[in-house]
Amino acid sequence: MKNKKNLLYVLVSLLLFVVIALVYCAPILSGKSVIQPDIINYKGSAQEMLNYQDKTNENVYWSDAMFGGMPTYQTGAKYDFDVIKSIDSVIRFLPRPADYIFLLFAGFFILGLTVFKKWKYALVGAIFFSFGSYYFELIAAGHNGKLHTIGYFAPLIAGILLLYRKKYISGFVLTTLFMGLQLQANHIQMTFYLFLAMLVFAIVQFIDSIKKKELPDFLKSSTLVVVAVIIAAGLNANRLMSTYEYSKETTRGKSEMTLLKKNSNGLDHDYITQWSYGKLETLNLFIPNLMGGGSQTNPEDLKNYTSELQNTQYSIGEDEFNQQVFQAVASQPRSAYWGDQPGTSGPAYQGAVVVFLFIIGLFMVRGKFSTYKKWLVGATFLSFVLAWGKNLPFITNLFIDYFPMYDKFRAVSSILVIAEFTMPFLAILTLYYFFNSDEKEEFKKKVLYIAGGSTVAILVILYLFGGMIFPFSSPDEKLMTEQLIGQIQQANPNAVGVWDGLIKRLDEALILDRIAMFKADTLRTLLFVVLTLGLMIAYLFKVIKKPAIVVFAIGALALIDGYTVNKRYLNDDNFVSKYIVDNPFPTEMSPRLQSEAENNNNVAQIAYKIPLNNLLSNIAKQDKSHFRVYNTALSTFNEAGTSYFVPSIGGYHAAKLGKYQDVIDIYFSQNPELKQYGIKDETGLINVLNMLNTKYIIHGDPTEPKVQQNPTAQGSAWFASNIKWTENANDEILAINSTPVNNTVILRKDLVNNKNLNVSPDTASKIELVDYSPMKMTYKSSSSTDQIAVFSEIYYPHGWTATIDGKEIPIEKANYVLRAVPVQKGNHTIVMEFKPQVISTGNMIVIISNILLLIVVVGGVYLGYKKCSTKENLNLATKKA
Repeated sequence: MKNKKNLLYVLVSLLLFVVIALVYCAPILSGKSVIQPDIINYKGSAQEMLNYQDKTNENVYWSDAMFGGMPTYQTGAKYDFDVIKSIDSVIRFLPRPADYIFLLFAGFFILGLTVFKKWKYALVGAIFFSFGSYYFELIAAGHNGKLHTIGYFAPLIAGILLLYRKKYISGFVLTTLFMGLQLQANHIQMTFYLFLAMLVFAIVQFIDSIKKKELPDFLKSSTLVVVAVIIAAGLNANRLMSTYEYSKETTRGKSEMTLLKKNSNGLDHDYITQWSYGKLETLNLFIPNLMGGGSQTNPEDLKNYTSELQNTQYSIGEDEFNQQVFQAVASQPRSAYWGDQPGTSGPAYQGAVVVFLFIIGLFMVRGKFSTYKKWLVGATFLSFVLAWGKNLPFITNLFIDYFPMYDKFRAVSSILVIAEFTMPFLAILTLYYFFNSDEKEEFKKKVLYIAGGSTVAILVILYLFGGMIFPFSSPDEKLMTEQLIGQIQQANPNAVGVWDGLIKRLDEALILDRIAMFKADTLRTLLFVVLTLGLMIAYLFKVIKKPAIVVFAIGALALIDGYTVNKRYLNDDNFVSKYIVDNPFPTEMSPRLQSEAENNNNVAQIAYKIPLNNLLSNIAKQDKSHFRVYNTALSTFNEAGTSYFVPSIGGYHAAKLGKYQDVIDIYFSQNPELKQYGIKDETGLINVLNMLNTKYIIHGDPTEPKVQQNPTAQGSAWFASNIKWTENANDEILAINSTPVNNTVILRKDLVNNKNLNVSPDTASKIELVDYSPMKMTYKSSSSTDQIAVFSEIYYPHGWTATIDGKEIPIEKANYVLRAVPVQKGNHTIVMEFKPQVISTGNMIVIISNILLLIVVVGGVYLGYKKCSTKENLNLATKKA
């Protein structure tokens, strides 16, 4: 009867999670969908792949849509025998983004049941974890893969904890299944961060096992974890193996070109640490608007600044120069955010209730849970330290330079996902310990009085004196002000005195707005802390006699806290008509689109690009040849809308091919450092555009785009009558600047397969593309002499094969990023085909691993059932005796 009752409570809890997710995302119930900028870019990048998959009913692993061509492994590729993905689809049965919110809840609920075996603590713990604001900011931005991976953190850890508690059958099944699901979610950076957290766990557990003389048990559990991870990796072998192979060729891999690079083995330190959390900014976990919230500030939160801006406009009169300066000042977007990062969607707020209970847990939790506490506190501290990035360079540089794979990931601030898991875990552990431990009430009162009272006192001090303690401005803002005053000094020295005072008053008004936001949220946090502390003290003094009332009341406080803060970053404004979300690249203005654009900035951004979309669509309709487009009307290498219509030399992706990024850095960046290498004009850029078959150049702006046809584009392939030999990567990429790419191919001596290449001019020779698909291109050629055919296709050393009249021939790397093959005189059929062996090998491993997963699950269920039956028989025999 008790088991049936517990099962009922579990089912009710899961139903509650569904309700909370759907209520939060209520617009989806009326036919709306969440609009996500990154997903819009994904739709653009994946359109060519999806078109050919629909046309051929085959998986497409190469696309020409972005950056001149790249594998689709990280842009939505599908894989055969993907059973683990099907399991994931069953778990995420709700419409997006409610499915991710439910996954967060349900995953931590499994962990809570595993650790506490009491559904109410599992339920409240799930609330603690799932309402961290970072997760809702990820949804708003469209970082679905990141959140998807985080959603499987808790249930995976549940399996691992079971293994170390000697629950080998259930632990092994859960670890295998949820590790497979997490890897399927396909955000390796998040999985890597979880690995760091579990490394801390392993160290703590190892030390504890030595103290308790249980090292053999530790080794047995660790071995089972490794075996489970291997099977889980096997379930995703095609996905993981292709990604690993691809990663070596991306910006995350090793680079031979060193002209502008500081780190040849991975990402540069500055790039990795660009988004570093400030040390003070870490308090955002406790007070959401400590540093002004997100970079995009609600105008209502800048009332003082707006008012002062209006006063400034009135005070300067009709003077033409002053009006120009005012327009320059007014046009600069001002934000309430004053933290160390270049920009942010919002703070990593974990909740006042959660952080307060975490603080209490530091002093209260001990005994049999002390091992967990050491792990959770250690992992939390590691998360803080690494998130500080360039603000703690000694530690950060040690990890970048010496810790395996750490230099493959950017935005170190995102490692706070560890703290966003460990802090709620310790918080609910604290609550459980408070009600279920054998600690004396005097000890509990002492901790609440000292730790709780100190927390309240600090919040009161911050509320009263925070405006004087913190600067509420950033060094970058001060530099911007100094630069503006310097420009005024140069243009009109007589106006400096006036504007120095005006700008100072504007800055002071902005600081007042920031202080007001800070005080409001400090008071808010103080209120939740006092209520939580009051509930716990009320129980100790028998004012409230039932623990469940306190537990659920604290859970309700955490729910209200997280819900209201998260609505700042993911709210009804993020939901628009499903039709618009499904069709984010319209070519004409419909009444529905116009109506929504007037009321929603996200839709307005879509509508803004209609003229540009229409132009690109017409190019695609009118020109059926194979070509690429250089779109300068938008940020070329930070948008994928162009790729929705036509192949682009630009695009949007965090893991571009490294050699292509090298070309961008050298020929598109206009870096003044490059003058020392002879790159002083646009000659090299024009050569790059020509050899990439850039037939159309878009310029102007999205509302009035202009198209210019490039008459010197080289086409899909051409014969080179000369060879420019280079010695290394630096020489090779610089040669593009001074080499006539229309008749000369650039080759590296140490990389060429055929050391006896010969070419002879033949003005009558020709080569043309006769059939195109992303993974197979067929060319016809004719020449009276031996030639080298150069193709406007990106060189990728894995999977591509070339045949001439059915005979395979090695592909040469040419012009730093292109492909070339030697072609003998005569008439020939040349075929380029992408047949990645890594996919075939991965598929075989996946099949085997799927069988192993079935054995693990069925075997685990059988052994568990057998164990339960044996236990029931023993109990029955005992009763009869």
